[in-house]
Amino acid sequence: MKIAHVLRRLSFDDWGGTEQVVWNIAKAQRAAGHDVRIFATTALCAVPREVVDGLEILRFKPIYPWWPMPKRLVAELDLKGGNPFVPGLGAALRDWRPDVIHCHSMARIAELCLRTAKRIGAKCAVSLHGGGANVPEPEARSLKSPTRRRIPWGKAVDILMGWTRRVPEDFDGIVCVGEDEAEKYEARHPKVLFLPNGVDTSLFATSQTPQTPQTSQTSQTSQTSQTSQTSQTSQTSQTPQTSQTSQTSQTLLCVARIDRQKNQMMLVEALSRNPAFSARLVGPVTQPDYLDELLRRAAELGVSNRLEVVGALKPGSPELVAEYLKADAFVLTSRHEPFGIVVLEAWAAGLPVVASDVGGLGRLCAAHPGAALTIPVGDGAALDAALARLVGDASLRESMSSAGREAAKRYDWRSLAATLDAFYSTLRTR
Repeated sequence: MKIAHVLRRLSFDDWGGTEQVVWNIAKAQRAAGHDVRIFATTALCAVPREVVDGLEILRFKPIYPWWPMPKRLVAELDLKGGNPFVPGLGAALRDWRPDVIHCHSMARIAELCLRTAKRIGAKCAVSLHGGGANVPEPEARSLKSPTRRRIPWGKAVDILMGWTRRVPEDFDGIVCVGEDEAEKYEARHPKVLFLPNGVDTSLFATSQTPQTPQTSQTSQTSQTSQTSQTSQTSQTSQTPQTSQTSQTSQTLLCVARIDRQKNQMMLVEALSRNPAFSARLVGPVTQPDYLDELLRRAAELGVSNRLEVVGALKPGSPELVAEYLKADAFVLTSRHEPFGIVVLEAWAAGLPVVASDVGGLGRLCAAHPGAALTIPVGDGAALDAALARLVGDASLRESMSSAGREAAKRYDWRSLAATLDAFYSTLRTR
């Protein structure tokens, strides 16, 4: 079976949950014998074509339909959305003629996938990775703020093209990362699959050496990686360092985009009330102004010496795995979260987890109560109480570590990919 995965961006130097799902599912499908390609835009990675771990990735330049569009705004929308037109993407899909087009984006990219599938007689599925279905209104407004007071010329093009935007209902099948989304769309669509995120537990076995994606491509790929690493190093050098923290300090790890959705501010403020802890924030910066807020608040509270912003680390890299293995506990205080791949990674590494009881993240933790402590969204007192339990009870930490490792084993990427392939077979052919 020929399977095309389409998403807004795929950069190994700026990584998020959607990219991780697509990458690991695609690798598992290829290992099962399918012909798989990944189609994306050049947002955050200008390499138009590369082959990584045997998977071909094709990228196309996005056009953001706003005026004026300075370079600064293009860079900001590359990080966080922008609903672009993607010239060349439809033609590339038509030329390859996949049996299944699996879209991992919404709006114009989803519409393009729908129309292309209809034209070539392919099945089409869409994955909901949390996105707009769970974003609170205040946060949704903040995401739209970069294009406020700019002319949205793309709307005129949409009208001329007759795009209906009945997404995701017009797709042959809907794949939901979160159970809440699955329940929502089961009432609207006959083909809905709840497919949780997964983890490669072998990466976190201390007796094994983690493997990073191997690129079989050109010096252009190398140049792109070097540029990203240089930028990341520059950013990290400006952030607080914690190499001199007390030997008795417990290290809290948060692996997530530096983004208001992830609510790292709650963790920063908790440091001021919990001097026994330091924190490390790992993940790409998708909202630079939020990073500035975090650093200012850390300075105000006098905890800069116990906070380190590590930056983005490549998926599956020894550096990322090492962050998990040297931490004492994992904390994810998101405002909304459809699932939480990073929690699976933390469990695979044997870390006790403290997480917001929200959406699919809360359901995941509830399914494995011995592996996580959950707190109400934004409840600082509850976070303090959870941290106090961890630091004061060694037997609790040990039991949570064991329960987490067992829980992680249930989410194997190969098993999830087989479930998805079976779902494809139930979809009608256009």
